[in-house]
Amino acid sequence: LRQLLGQYGELVNMRQADIQPEPAVMASYSSVEAAEEAQKILNLASLRGRTCRCITVGALEVIRRTMVSGHRLIIENLDPGIAAHGLWDVCSLFGQVLDCKVQRNDDGTSRGIGFVHYAKSEDASNAQATLDKMQIGECEVKLRPFRWDDASMFTGTLYARLIYNPYIDTLPTSV
Repeated sequence: LRQLLGQYGELVNMRQADIQPEPAVMASYSSVEAAEEAQKILNLASLRGRTCRCITVGALEVIRRTMVSGHRLIIENLDPGIAAHGLWDVCSLFGQVLDCKVQRNDDGTSRGIGFVHYAKSEDASNAQATLDKMQIGECEVKLRPFRWDDASMFTGTLYARLIYNPYIDTLPTSV
């Protein structure tokens, strides 16, 4: 992984940022340009059969501050054939998407649920108003704002749910 990430610029350090079942790493580059290039190329790429989500630190900070303020939408009843990249493309028609995920089972099949996190709450509102009850693929999707209890439905989101969850006072030492 270090070799792959190093192709985009000088890596200052790498550390584990999440735990199983979807471990994540935080990579720090010596320049903003290198980090942005890595994010642009690697976000939603398939690495060893898994979808890679690359989020800049700036976007992470926005996500952490806005988890339950209308920026993140839960998308239910997703067509099993919809992949994260396709969901990102549809959602980005309404504004800047900071993070997007289709939740998968251990065997790689879709659980029929996902989320999108917008930079602006107005964009999320427009997406919800337009996409709710719209047929995407073979299914009519349902969109609603994220609530803290929704976090348990998703893997690979520890970056947001532990740090800014008002019900948790401290981070576990294993993070």
